[in-house]
Amino acid sequence: MDYHDLLARLGEGSAHPGGFTATTQLLDTLSLPVHSKVLEVGCGTGRTACYLARNGYRVTAVDLNRQMLDKAVRRARRERLDVRFIQADVKSLPFPDHHFDVIFVESVTIFTHWRSALAEYRRVLKPGGLFIDREMILSGRKTEVMSRRLKQFYGIKTLATMTTWKRRLRQSGFTAVLIKENSRSMGMWGTDHDPHREMDVTLFEDEQVQRMSRTNDRLLLRYGKRLGYAVFEARTPMDNDRKQNE
Repeated sequence: MDYHDLLARLGEGSAHPGGFTATTQLLDTLSLPVHSKVLEVGCGTGRTACYLARNGYRVTAVDLNRQMLDKAVRRARRERLDVRFIQADVKSLPFPDHHFDVIFVESVTIFTHWRSALAEYRRVLKPGGLFIDREMILSGRKTEVMSRRLKQFYGIKTLATMTTWKRRLRQSGFTAVLIKENSRSMGMWGTDHDPHREMDVTLFEDEQVQRMSRTNDRLLLRYGKRLGYAVFEARTPMDNDRKQNE
């Protein structure tokens, strides 16, 4: 069992800085046109996807973890919401070019090979489409030991500063790159009530889970002050912009 398997079995629906409260606050600032076609990448147990669908958007949501997706499907059924859930790898999204109006991502891209992920995000977005991504960033000094430990435990593949992320977005062909939120620390957030959470309570007596919990606490205590987060907003070029660049 790795970190992502643990989150799946715990039924965690918002494992990112700020939790679900931060997600809803962010979405409420976007003022998306009703019926926009939205793709959520790394949907987990479907909490955000269902929130989007409840607010009138046409939602497709993908995740690589089958257990997460099964819980997401059951959540949508209980809430009587129409969400299209698909098991997929961000490096090869099963959608045609220029298909979505919006792509919404939270704490996913750092676990991928960023070049492939950003290329796929741009490919499936319509011209002028909106890209929103909340990710953990490096806010202090990075060492090889720190990088290795975080990658081994959490599966992180990319640990970069906010400036580096902005440059990567532009290199990947995104325009109008903005920072909607940023923090030099991971911050603190309370546990909110999720009425549709499916949790495997037997995990709390599992010795492996207890070891993983202690490791998580040690890593955050040792490296937490060097980690922050940012919310990036960007657009894909309009058709005339692409033609001019060609």
